[in-house]
Amino acid sequence: MAAPFSAYPPPTPERYTDLMKTHRPLDDELQTLWDLLVQMSTVVDEQLADAINALSTCDLDLAKQVTERDDEVDALELKIDHQCERILALHTPVAVDLRLIITAVKVNTDLERIGDHAKNLAKNTPFVAGSAGLLEQTKIPQMADTARRLLHDVQDAFMQRDRVLARKVIAHDLEIDRLHKETIDTLVRMTRENPENTEALVHLVTMSKAIERVADHAKNIAESVVFLIEGVDIRHRKLAPEERP
Repeated sequence: MAAPFSAYPPPTPERYTDLMKTHRPLDDELQTLWDLLVQMSTVVDEQLADAINALSTCDLDLAKQVTERDDEVDALELKIDHQCERILALHTPVAVDLRLIITAVKVNTDLERIGDHAKNLAKNTPFVAGSAGLLEQTKIPQMADTARRLLHDVQDAFMQRDRVLARKVIAHDLEIDRLHKETIDTLVRMTRENPENTEALVHLVTMSKAIERVADHAKNIAESVVFLIEGVDIRHRKLAPEERP
């Protein structure tokens, strides 16, 4: 079960100074929102893990379970959106509370997209399951491990209000971009050399792009975490030299 909303480190020092003295109805609504976000994050993490495991072990039954569970992610997305709408309509939040609502909407969208890409990985798995050795010649396994690590890190950054960890996730997205480019170059070469495997190789291109997009959405969440904590929108900014991996 998720920890109480007030148990997490506050995004700014002044936010919860009087929380124990004065309990607002808004706090209950924020607690509900937080619990839904924790649930969404957990389900999406499980979806991505299962999709990666299905690919690496050619487990078609597990891949099917991933695609079938996508409806659960979609339902949670709607619940979170409705909860944000409810809070805005009933309580007119301001300051940090408003930033949390804005962040929740963005994070909710990115998590749902990650779930979609996990489903895409699972849907493409049957087309490469019978092509032994092709996957191992690409950087896709390394990309998958890195993407899941970034998802874990950004979940921790969000739950713990850790701006330093969030910025590290943003920096390491460049690693996934590099691996994706290497994979595409490899697959293009393999298509020329082994045209009989073209169908499977095309599906591997789709998988590589899906994993790259997972990392992009993890980076988006990290940027939202920085906005939540600092109140600064850092999207589309270039990384400082000290922030590069």
